[in-house]
Amino acid sequence: MRLQELIGSLRRDERGATAVVVALTLPLVIAGAAFGVEVGYWRYDQVRVQQAADAAAYAGAVVKRAGGANYSDAATTAATSNGYASASDTITVNAPSTATPGDANSVEVVISRTETPMFTAMFSNHAAVVKASATASFSSAGSACILALNHSAAKATDFAGNSSIALNGCSVMSNSLASNSVNVQGSASLTAPCIYSAGGASQGGTVTLTTCGAVKTHQPPVADPYASLVMPTVSGSCSNGNATSPGHYCSMSLKNTKTLGSGVYIIDGGTLDINANANISCSGCTFYLVNGASVTMNGNSHVSFSAPTSGTYAGMLFISDRSNTGSITINGDSTSQMTGAIYSSSGAVNYIGNFSGANGCTQIVANTVSWSGNTSFSDAVTASCPGMQQVKVGSVVRLSA
Repeated sequence: MRLQELIGSLRRDERGATAVVVALTLPLVIAGAAFGVEVGYWRYDQVRVQQAADAAAYAGAVVKRAGGANYSDAATTAATSNGYASASDTITVNAPSTATPGDANSVEVVISRTETPMFTAMFSNHAAVVKASATASFSSAGSACILALNHSAAKATDFAGNSSIALNGCSVMSNSLASNSVNVQGSASLTAPCIYSAGGASQGGTVTLTTCGAVKTHQPPVADPYASLVMPTVSGSCSNGNATSPGHYCSMSLKNTKTLGSGVYIIDGGTLDINANANISCSGCTFYLVNGASVTMNGNSHVSFSAPTSGTYAGMLFISDRSNTGSITINGDSTSQMTGAIYSSSGAVNYIGNFSGANGCTQIVANTVSWSGNTSFSDAVTASCPGMQQVKVGSVVRLSA
């Protein structure tokens, strides 16, 4: 009996020891489980922060593609809509991305979130930080030397009559959402690498595409490449006349044979009129139209104009004030040449009669653009054209893998 009593006593002692061990280790087991739950929540937050970073980078790249300078604001707004909280998070927007510094079209977003410690506070005084980054960039399919900025006009780019337009190395882009945003009709013939339209296209004439298989419709609109161009300063009163020196003119009437001096010619409220059979040349000239001013080049005139190659208005041949709705009507003989950008964001540019710009570096950015009559236009805008902005078209925004 004594042996059995001794064994029973030992067993009772083992149960007591086990209870002590369980009592001592249970807090550690509970703490471990709690730590696992909290780490799992951090992982969940990591996914949420990554989603916010992805959305922010994409939004920033879309705005940057459109030429906007507020891509950082767009990124922050998109991040906020996807869970970014300024109270606990920080956001950094880099353009270009630090991951691809050579890609000027990239936007990088880095978001960090400081997690409020709960169970882990029993083991450490340091707060956990989850971090995510994303990079988006856009690529362009080509460049345009004809851009219609109007967002709703029918026939925003219009090729009619017997016009014959050959674009070498640059395409046509229309921002209009109209079903006939780009219109080719009648006996008109248009040859270009590609045609892009934010809306649709009507192809009643002859269209020859040297790069694209078909006209690209419903494309993203292109930002005004000269939206930040500072307009020339207009002061004092204007004068009338047919002077050949830069200055402030109410109107200018040019006839016979004249060579204009280099500089800025301000046409204030009137018309720059180049008479029929006139022979007018100017190297390093910019013509600025304001207060309803317009341009008229009459039939059989010979024009040889080139924009400045340096300075504030390098590359700018015609500038129409952004509030100016006066039209620019271009006519001339088959050997006329115009080198530089023709910019009229609120007005129309019309090519009529017999004109050929054969000297390269010609670009038209206007509210609407049209050709009619027997017109030939054969130019290419390249990065080597001083001062002129590239008009990138067919852009696609993608998140980096």
